[in-house]
Amino acid sequence: MKAVVIGDLMIDEYVFGSVSRISPEAPVMVVRHDRTTQLPGGAANVARNLQAFGAQVSVAGVVGAEDHGLEASLAEYGLEPLLVTDPDRVTTRKTRVLADDRHQLLRIDHEDERPIPSSLAGVLVERVSKAIAEADVVLLSDYRKGALTAELIRELQILADQAGAFCAANAKPSTFEWYRGCDLTTLNRSEASAVLGEKFDVSEAVQVARQLQARVNPTAVAVTLGAKGMALAGSEQSFRLHAPRVEVSDPAGAGDTVLATAALACATEGFGPRAFEVAALAAACVVQHVGVATPTEEDLRLIGESEPGILFDHASS
Repeated sequence: MKAVVIGDLMIDEYVFGSVSRISPEAPVMVVRHDRTTQLPGGAANVARNLQAFGAQVSVAGVVGAEDHGLEASLAEYGLEPLLVTDPDRVTTRKTRVLADDRHQLLRIDHEDERPIPSSLAGVLVERVSKAIAEADVVLLSDYRKGALTAELIRELQILADQAGAFCAANAKPSTFEWYRGCDLTTLNRSEASAVLGEKFDVSEAVQVARQLQARVNPTAVAVTLGAKGMALAGSEQSFRLHAPRVEVSDPAGAGDTVLATAALACATEGFGPRAFEVAALAAACVVQHVGVATPTEEDLRLIGESEPGILFDHASS
């Protein structure tokens, strides 16, 4: 399948080291540096998840005058970069400091959250229009770093509709209703609570998903619940899935995996329990790794061999 991801591109940077003493200068740990690694993150991590399932992927977004090797890194991973440069911005970079390969001590964010100007949005549309015309799936990855504006989202949805592509998005509370017209929108539990203006119990998750879906009908809504699974609501059915029981090393990036996997599965099989079971199983694989990860070939084999219905709870029309 061919896919296009548009959204907030980032660099996930990891500084690994060891800790054996406290600094004499302040009550903080001294990290003896071992190595530093960088991975394409944010919208680019969504793209890497799509690629893990065999899709041909183009990635579009905005970077600063210095992209810190992001474009080259995307190409190295086999992703087609469709980047627009804004010399007045910084490229979003999240630097995580880890001790002994797994314990995160600190995160430093370099970012600019200002919405991109309409002129730049127009350039971005021009860059992605050909790729979307050939796409099976279009994903909008919104981290509220300014790349996706309401005007741009509408234009991208029109292009996806014209191409007959399945369009999915991970929304934020302040932009949830901007994605009305997508085929699927995902939120995590805290984001769903923010949209509703109140917290909710997991037992109410399906009802919450229905409430949210009614606000953006006919768009389907997925509410991810971490270790409690997810709740889904479409215009014709709603259901709840449990999460596989696994040892979680790092939950970062699990939402990207759910979005990417569910979009591909829904585009292939339609909105239904099995599509989201596959997404839940894929997310369970990546959270067992330290750092933002994507499913491995072994993970894909195990997912493919899984029994349909193993995570299914209940459904109603």
